[in-house]
Amino acid sequence: MIRYLALDEADRMLDLGFEPQIRKIVEQMDMPPPGRRQTMLFSATFPKEIQRLASDFLSNYIFLAVGRVGSSTDLIIQRVEYVHETDKRSHLMDLLHAQRETEIHGKQSLTLVFVETKKGADALEYWLCGNGFPATTIHGDRTQQVSYSGSDFLKRKMGR
Repeated sequence: MIRYLALDEADRMLDLGFEPQIRKIVEQMDMPPPGRRQTMLFSATFPKEIQRLASDFLSNYIFLAVGRVGSSTDLIIQRVEYVHETDKRSHLMDLLHAQRETEIHGKQSLTLVFVETKKGADALEYWLCGNGFPATTIHGDRTQQVSYSGSDFLKRKMGR
């Protein structure tokens, strides 16, 4: 009765050695055959192994890439820092100000901030916008096709 099968982080599953289990589920467990089910494999990197796996499991295999496959890791700087709970917002503000100062040719850097809860994400968005940093949240309570600039967000929150 399965009509849709989606595997996210399929490359990670292969790295961890789960190909036999994936094959068993897709090929031997009363799964409708390709063509009667819609199968989608998602991967940020989509290496050759995943493409091979995809062609084994799919009918009318289509490869869709957004951006240059594999290039994002070259463009991302990832830093992990331990910061006491009480210092997190001031530390974030220091990082964002430093980032603004190092912008090249007016090109604005983008920053992702991961938080623990939806409520925390909304509170941080409001605080960042109030401090002059356009921000928006992405979580399950927000429609993803709508994006607000910081000033739009503040107007909406303040009922203006």
